[in-house]
Amino acid sequence: MSSSSARSAKRRLLERLWVIVVIAYGAGRAIVVWKALGRYGVNPWIYLALDVTSSWPYAVATARLVTSVIDREFSRAKSWGLLAAVTFLIPDLYILAVARDVPTEVYAIIIAIISLLALLAILSLIIKIRNERRARNE
Repeated sequence: MSSSSARSAKRRLLERLWVIVVIAYGAGRAIVVWKALGRYGVNPWIYLALDVTSSWPYAVATARLVTSVIDREFSRAKSWGLLAAVTFLIPDLYILAVARDVPTEVYAIIIAIISLLALLAILSLIIKIRNERRARNE
């Protein structure tokens, strides 16, 4: 097996594992949303459906964003980055759209959590890109 096909197989395996992790995380978030926001009109089943269905394209997009940046394919990276951003926000936009009679503090907490998770996602991508570039240069 050539080094390029071995790298490709490794990327596919890591992408699949990442998809599983992201979907499991989404299911866990749905439980938190149900407990914290169910009384404000947020349907946990709709949230779960949105989260799980957007988790797969989000996970694939972030994995391919990383590999596109590593491979210096920046036009592809832009497309994958846009898809990652949109699919990252879908479940949370649902909360903001349907929640009613929510205290201002709860909105502030939701926006803070979205911002923190977005920051962590970006930092995670940067770390993955740096690590893969280092591994490639060794």
